[in-house]
Amino acid sequence: MDKERKRKEKNAYMTLEACFIMPITVILTAFLLILTFYLYTVCFLNQAAYIAAFRASLADGAGYEREAKAEEELEKLLAEALIRLPETQKEIEASSFRVTVTLKTEWPLPGLAVLPADLGSLQIEASKEALVRDAPAFIRGMRKLARIGEGG
Repeated sequence: MDKERKRKEKNAYMTLEACFIMPITVILTAFLLILTFYLYTVCFLNQAAYIAAFRASLADGAGYEREAKAEEELEKLLAEALIRLPETQKEIEASSFRVTVTLKTEWPLPGLAVLPADLGSLQIEASKEALVRDAPAFIRGMRKLARIGEGG
């Protein structure tokens, strides 16, 4: 009779483990996967914004040519993304001094859309800036501005 009781207690322990420990393990694993994908997306967008701004800052020409170069680089970089992002908004500003690239996207959170609060997605924004390092052109431009300011 004592062996039968121990066997039932062992079976009860396994049932409790299956009911409590396994779901917690699965939920934590899913949370870590979602967190990993989110962090990858944030890092990827920051890197893509900076690389596009930096490569555009190296281009010769006016601001619109740098904007076109940044747009071209962004298209290449976003095509290589591991996780496809819906509707990535791009803002590119280029001047003779700097190139600024801003990326905005909405990252859907799987499973949280069923909650009553609107927690179904996170807004991710990455904004990076690169200075134009063409010193001779900068000096010439400042001299021209000084001459214009002097009335000549």
